[in-house]
Amino acid sequence: KDYEKKIVKETKQFYINRYGYYSDKIVKENKRLSHYEMKLRNMNLEKYDIFHAQDRFTANILGRINQSYQKPLLFTPHGFMTQRKLDFNLIEQESVEEAYFLALDQKAVESSDHIITLCEVFRPMLKKLGAKDNKMTTVYTGIDFKSMNKQKTLTTTEDKTVITCISRLRPRKGHKYLLEALALIKSKLKNVDVWIVGDGEMREELENQVQALQLSNVSFLGVRNDISELLSQSDIFVLPTTSDTLPIAIIEAMFANKAIITTNQGGIPEIIQDYHSGLIAEPGNSQQLAEKLSLLLSDSALRETLAQNAGTFAEMHLTSTSMIKKIEEIYQSLNTKEEE
Repeated sequence: KDYEKKIVKETKQFYINRYGYYSDKIVKENKRLSHYEMKLRNMNLEKYDIFHAQDRFTANILGRINQSYQKPLLFTPHGFMTQRKLDFNLIEQESVEEAYFLALDQKAVESSDHIITLCEVFRPMLKKLGAKDNKMTTVYTGIDFKSMNKQKTLTTTEDKTVITCISRLRPRKGHKYLLEALALIKSKLKNVDVWIVGDGEMREELENQVQALQLSNVSFLGVRNDISELLSQSDIFVLPTTSDTLPIAIIEAMFANKAIITTNQGGIPEIIQDYHSGLIAEPGNSQQLAEKLSLLLSDSALRETLAQNAGTFAEMHLTSTSMIKKIEEIYQSLNTKEEE
């Protein structure tokens, strides 16, 4: 607690001296980083051959600590960092907060010997921060997914088409646009069940929206641990996200050989090709989403083609074995350079 008070006092004083005021967001972040650095400095990291930071904060702190260790340092950003804070109005443009967090981004890149990106969409942003093309490698997230591939077993869905959306119920996941789209094609949903899987702060609002739109075929299933079974009983998977990187739920649906409708956010278009391995709609466009849903509901042959192509791509590029192999190759290349 004494250390915490000291850091808070020093941070506030530094910003008052330099800018005439301080930001609570920066004080809070600097306090967290200082705690983290203190803990890492109390660890003996000499026994490790490679450091791999999974966020910009770790990359910053390991970058400083690594001045004495001189180990290869990798960095994998899992989000769009300061840019996302600006996009969602979490910080103001040209503010001291933007300068602070942007400096963290830049230092994370500068400290890293190599950057592993989750998808190619990260590359332009990282290049603006100073990253070099030859120091970046894209490795898609790989998972172990056991597809059930069962026939529908629930009596309520035997003769129905099932649309499933699996995601936390958060504003940026776009559930409200899915419900608006369903309302636009309500006459085509007489033999359709819609399963909303997941929970979150939007649940009550979405349940009220379902009632207001009189969508009697929409069910909220909450958090489930039988995702593979739910997918096996589904015909169409929808994720109408308005902001994302590379959602695991889409990858799971690909392995489950399902027809997928999603949006062109983040790295999604790198794994879902429109009219080949799924259908892509513009985020927030309920009308377009309704049209794509209507198409898949009426065309079972297209559903089958899209599903097969998605499954083939997933087996080729999105297994955990493939991901591990690529990351190991990067580790080995850095280790070899270190030995030379």
